[in-house]
Amino acid sequence: MLTIQSLTYLQNGNSLLERCDLQVFPNQRIGLVGKNGCGKSTLFQLIRGVKQPDSGEVMLQPGKTIAFVEQEIINSNLSVIEFVLDGDMELRQLEKILSQPHHDDAWFEAQQRFEIIGGYTAQARAAQLLNGLGFSNDALQKLVNQFSGGWRMRLNLARALMHRADLLLLDEPTNHLDLEAIVWLENYLLNYPGSIIVVSHDREFLNTCTNRIAYINNHKIDTYQGNYDDFEQTRAERLMQHTQAYEQQQKHIAHMEDFVRRFRAKATKAKQAQSRIKALERLTRLAPLHAEEGHFELRIDAPERGPDVLMRIKDLSFDYGNHTLFEHVQLILQSGTRIALLGPNGSGKSTFIKLLVGEIQPTHGVIERSANLDIGYFAQHQLEHLDSQATPLQHLQKLAPTQTERNLRTFLGRFGLGGEHENRPVGTFSGGEKSRLALALLAWQKPHLLLLDEPTNHLDLDMRVALTLALEQYTGAVLLVSHDRSLIRAIADELWLIADKAVQPFNGGLEDYKAWVDAYQGKRTEKPSQQKIQSVQRPANKPNKKGLLQKQAKLEVALDNAQKELADVNRRLADPAVYANPSRTEIEKLSEMHAMLEKKVAELEESWLALELAMEE
Repeated sequence: MLTIQSLTYLQNGNSLLERCDLQVFPNQRIGLVGKNGCGKSTLFQLIRGVKQPDSGEVMLQPGKTIAFVEQEIINSNLSVIEFVLDGDMELRQLEKILSQPHHDDAWFEAQQRFEIIGGYTAQARAAQLLNGLGFSNDALQKLVNQFSGGWRMRLNLARALMHRADLLLLDEPTNHLDLEAIVWLENYLLNYPGSIIVVSHDREFLNTCTNRIAYINNHKIDTYQGNYDDFEQTRAERLMQHTQAYEQQQKHIAHMEDFVRRFRAKATKAKQAQSRIKALERLTRLAPLHAEEGHFELRIDAPERGPDVLMRIKDLSFDYGNHTLFEHVQLILQSGTRIALLGPNGSGKSTFIKLLVGEIQPTHGVIERSANLDIGYFAQHQLEHLDSQATPLQHLQKLAPTQTERNLRTFLGRFGLGGEHENRPVGTFSGGEKSRLALALLAWQKPHLLLLDEPTNHLDLDMRVALTLALEQYTGAVLLVSHDRSLIRAIADELWLIADKAVQPFNGGLEDYKAWVDAYQGKRTEKPSQQKIQSVQRPANKPNKKGLLQKQAKLEVALDNAQKELADVNRRLADPAVYANPSRTEIEKLSEMHAMLEKKVAELEESWLALELAMEE
């Protein structure tokens, strides 16, 4: 379906990608991995035709289409549901044709195609996408520009998923998602009908969603069968085999060179020496493998001594406007505890951490912090508060004015901020580089307690591994909010759940939490229906339960008949024979019947639900 052949792309005169080959076949799920800056996003732009290669070819099979997620935060006055529906461009084109008052041959062809692509269910599919990505039913009619940047990126993702394409390109799709939305996206992609190439630094996401890995390293693309864990194992085996082959070859070369040195001048051995010289010249020499750039060995130290009880939370409540996030929270945070906060989007995980660090104050109750408690706090909004004009060295010198420059440079080097990074203004840094600097500043302070709010955002896989190892060795307490399940599994000994205005220990693991989320989301989807039911006008004189049951039974019969009629009309509209010798009157009649029956079914369902509520009362 997609063939990349001998592709070379130069950046500032240097090779970013050099003679790269890659083939993508139908129904493949490819994880594109490599260090930050290796060319993953550039490869996506080359596939889309936004950039052109300096040599080589990118060939998409004729008739095949590509969907991708816009990386810009779009400002739109459209409603959320309409914005996402715009992702299906063919659907919109057909709707435009079908809106014409004159029904010519093009109109009837559009009607047939509209049925084939599921035009009548498009709104339901868009709503399903949005619900899965965390948007409530009430949010579907809100305007796009009413949402924050992170939520608009979710809308960009939903819009790309709405686009029916043969190849889907996803560049860090989990960056703006919480854990619940990531699990939903994984399940959605498992059933995606096309091929997928995804860039991600989330190990579990790659393990679930990919069956092949394309690894960019040293300007080349190497492919590996299987998911990310399979890739790591296979690559380690290849590296070991290469190292053994290199060592064996070096011994062989040394032996031949020694023979040439000793016997080149001797007449009796001259021919053998010349033969070995020629053999050495013909030999394809294996290159030694060096440690890759960007290898990090982090260390976060805690003070040797600290209080046994770090915090006591007593009867804590917090109101945000007219909305209560927490009430009557009673918890103790002890030394050495390692906790991950879980909870649905909007439940207040980040707010809870801000309360603990003292960035905001509770509405009621108190948080008692032990004397001389040192807290290391990491949150994404802190990256914006870094001095864009200062270098990493200058940031660290503000914290440690008495330390030698050499010690500070050595420390920054452990976080991948040595060399040319030391003297670059932070304003020129990527998100990942800023995150590494924030973690370095936090680690320098040797805190008793780490409060970490999404610390892995913008970090590549190698840096995530280094951070995980550092946190495993850290002897202080950790309270963590993260959508990186690998990090949670490695670090957290306890899970705390924030939901329904409560903060309390969760009895179970991440798999149990998935089941809890499914049940919780099921309850939430009932609420819009209940609100709709309450708006239905009820009779002043309520009949008894027997009378209500009789009415409901009649409604069920009527609803069943209407649904059967609607299914029959759908079947006739989808029948190609109807359009072979089209009678405009017949097709118009079927379309009118379809609209009338849809309305009838909706009214009967609403009446049935109203009776159900009346019986409950």
